[in-house]
Amino acid sequence: MIGSLPLPTHQSKTTMMRHQLTHNQLVNFLRFEIDKTETSATAVLIMKLRRAKRLDAIMGDTSTQSINHYTDQLLDGLLRDSDRYAHFSDDQICLVLPNLSNNAQSILAAIKILSELHKPFIADNCPVMLRPHIGIANFPELGRDAGQLLMYADIASDIAATDEQQYHVYKPENYIKIESYSGLDIELGKAIKANELNVHYQPQINIQTGRCVSMEALIRWTAPGQRVINPATLIDIAEKTGLINTLTLWILNTALRHTADFMKVGIDVGISVNLPPKLLEDKELPQIVQQALDIWGVPASHLTLEITESLVIDNYESSLAMLSRLRELGIRLSLDDFGTGYSSLAYLKRFPVQELKIDILFVRNIHNSHEDTNLVRTIIDLAKNFNLTTIAEGVEDQATFDLLRDLGCDLVQGFLYSRALPDTDFIKWYRQHTLALQTPVGASANPQS
Repeated sequence: MIGSLPLPTHQSKTTMMRHQLTHNQLVNFLRFEIDKTETSATAVLIMKLRRAKRLDAIMGDTSTQSINHYTDQLLDGLLRDSDRYAHFSDDQICLVLPNLSNNAQSILAAIKILSELHKPFIADNCPVMLRPHIGIANFPELGRDAGQLLMYADIASDIAATDEQQYHVYKPENYIKIESYSGLDIELGKAIKANELNVHYQPQINIQTGRCVSMEALIRWTAPGQRVINPATLIDIAEKTGLINTLTLWILNTALRHTADFMKVGIDVGISVNLPPKLLEDKELPQIVQQALDIWGVPASHLTLEITESLVIDNYESSLAMLSRLRELGIRLSLDDFGTGYSSLAYLKRFPVQELKIDILFVRNIHNSHEDTNLVRTIIDLAKNFNLTTIAEGVEDQATFDLLRDLGCDLVQGFLYSRALPDTDFIKWYRQHTLALQTPVGASANPQS
């Protein structure tokens, strides 16, 4: 089992690497353990560091080699002599833990590793915070096929990415759930053409006045058979089938149409739409956006396009040129889930953005993690230095709201105020919320009204 040994500070290279194998060696090791084991349990853990999609350092760049060197040291200080691991990619590590007395030990191992890797450390003279999540597949419950066990652990790691515990033990129903999505690529294409999708709107609140000043457009889909499709799954299907650009433009036009409808009934708020990196490659994008604004009569200043920084970096120069063209239209640009990419002053200085959106994972743990509190404070201070607006997503309670207000955040969105609503429900919510703000001091006013 994972021990409680401290991280070694002085070890020879040979000692440090005693648990590490190559990809093929680890697979063969797993097969060997399965073949020889009759009664004891073996666990396969796939850990995704999300290093390439987390905030490594506000003030500098940290090399993948330095991150891997640190994780190798840490694992070699935690693992038992019989345990082995291998790097499957720069941000994915697979571990095999043989000879366990029961499956609960694999969970304890995951918790211990996550606990240690959540601690900030210094690499390349820069502060680093990793946000790992772990998927677990247990033998013999899931069969004797090494390839299947690896696949199950990978599926579990994807589920763990959205789990507050940040680990997930694979269960057979997980695969059944994934299988139920087969064929949805064809259905999605039909749904877009038939206008059968829905856009819901989540209010964005000025943290000082409590007023709703904007809203985020979020896609919703009930597929044939009354299957409510998870939005993340929907976007994943669209990306893998080449429908993401078509879907995004459909969302943009629908959101602008509803924004125009809201303006007609006296609701003057901004609208934020997520923009996938793939669409930034379309040279006609500025003309398409301008045409949509003209068709629906929405001022450019009312539209914010949210982009994910880590994905933009992959084609940095071309993306930067496109973002500059979009900014010339008069629209606003926001770095979505700020803190999830290669954030540094060098990039932020050149991005023509007006807003930073703080990652929900930082907001969710802000009361339980001193590191997250400091990180959010740093992001807000950084934004102020660049004259940028900050918005925190995932605000679900008054205590989180109050802390973000004290830290100087500008806007918030989350269940404290409202879930994402259909257009007609948003109108009702907006009117009730505005009325509540006008309630005399001492009278009851519920922010969720």
